[in-house]
Amino acid sequence: MTEDRGIGKCEQNHAGSYGYPTRPQVPYPFCPQCGRPMVWACPKCGALLPEDNAELLAARFCRECGTGYFGETAAAATN
Repeated sequence: MTEDRGIGKCEQNHAGSYGYPTRPQVPYPFCPQCGRPMVWACPKCGALLPEDNAELLAARFCRECGTGYFGETAAAATN
């Protein structure tokens, strides 16, 4: 990841950020609240997660390519 700052979340929807004042300077691999892996960008296309907090918390799939951030498929999400 080449971004100087970013927004991410874990599978439990705990949001995090890096590169902002008072925040870590690099992305951290695990959520400090639950210990699950953090996602900072789409695992398939590399698109960054939404910066809007409400959109970030609702997003489970990449808006650029449709890939699930946490391994979900669109078909499984609709069942």
